Amino acid sequence: MGKPIFIARQASHPKGLLGWIVAQIMSRETGWENNKAIDILGLKPGQSVLDVGCGHGASLKELARRVKPGRVAGLDPSAVMVGVAQKKARSRTIEIVRGEACDMPFETDAFDAAMSVHTIYFWDDPVRELREINRVVAPHGRFVLGFRSSEDQRFVSDSPQAVYHIRSLEEVEALLGAAGWIVEDIAHDRARGALFHWAVCRPG
Repeated sequence: MGKPIFIARQASHPKGLLGWIVAQIMSRETGWENNKAIDILGLKPGQSVLDVGCGHGASLKELARRVKPGRVAGLDPSAVMVGVAQKKARSRTIEIVRGEACDMPFETDAFDAAMSVHTIYFWDDPVRELREINRVVAPHGRFVLGFRSSEDQRFVSDSPQAVYHIRSLEEVEALLGAAGWIVEDIAHDRARGALFHWAVCRPG
């Protein structure tokens, strides 16, 4: 049985009390994907890093630990998620902003690195979002996109297509290329029966 559509919509954009509950569940369930993305970024002290679609914000404290005394920013469109992230981060050195990935309030070339995990399914025009991430990442920078694909049949069957846009690996790689990214590598891993991918990219 697939995920109920009202739960899928909350995963896309959490709202209200149910959204808060979903945020707590996601915080526990998505930690390993975020941690792998952070490892792949290979961050160094003093760098600046952005988490696009930071959601519950569990990744932000670890990012801050790795780049200290550098800059850490998280962006999410959900007011509920921003509130949860602010409580989890509890740090004046971490900037958490409510906003859309397609129009971010950051200067061009502002970050040495960026990551975005479990977000591409919910973007109606992913090339637009990916181009905007490209804009804010410096030419020497690195971007890691974490996602599940249509190769994971359980994910496809569990996810209402009215909410989730699930693409193949080839489609995601083509979208990244259209947005100006050069894909250097795609890492793969399985955990709890799920197939996950991390696209490692640099600006073209």
